[in-house]
Amino acid sequence: MKSPCAVLTGSEHHHLSRVVRKREGERVFLFTEKGENFTARIDKIEKSKTSLTILKAGLQKEPGVRVTLAPSLVKPRALELILQKSTELGVSCFVPVIAERSVVKISDKIEKKINRWHRIILAASKQCRRPAPPIIEEPLSLKKFLDIKKAKVKIFLDEKGGEYLKDFVFSSFKENSKKFPPSVIILLGPEGGWTDREKQDIVRHGYTAVSLGHNILRAETAAISCVAIISHFWNP
Repeated sequence: MKSPCAVLTGSEHHHLSRVVRKREGERVFLFTEKGENFTARIDKIEKSKTSLTILKAGLQKEPGVRVTLAPSLVKPRALELILQKSTELGVSCFVPVIAERSVVKISDKIEKKINRWHRIILAASKQCRRPAPPIIEEPLSLKKFLDIKKAKVKIFLDEKGGEYLKDFVFSSFKENSKKFPPSVIILLGPEGGWTDREKQDIVRHGYTAVSLGHNILRAETAAISCVAIISHFWNP
């Protein structure tokens, strides 16, 4: 990508020429997984490749607050929706967590699942023109996750109580001299909720219980709502 020209092949060429049906002479937005992004002009679309000229290079600002979203393993469609929409909202890292009530169990096909999750994240990054796609890590047991993952602010959603998330965001902002925290972990439970033992363990590791209100939300709704609130107030 350092030269003034670029060539797209494989799935990227197919997406540009067959899915979004771009034409020669049109301008498009390109980015690499290193966070580089470019404005380019399509010079020639052939059967197996697309040739482009790089017109301008730039760097798009990534969110200032690093948000790690740790959803418990939920049903595939729900998890994929969480990955897609949370990528658009600025999450930096995803770490699926294996909870006691997780419906989905880890199998030998985990590498295949991670590859699919990565493709979903990449597609969402393209859609919102985000040059640096978030990281997706291998699923961890809740115990291991709590032991190794650190952040300045750590919260978990509790459908049975906790401080309203919006109030927590405002109070944390004031307590930190009106400065945004550098990092946040959002821990989300499975469809059946956390067990009492899991809640005790989570709180013991310094997490604050937060709530999105009185309604019982689906896992994907809760995840997207939580990330949207954090992103709106802490990543303006």
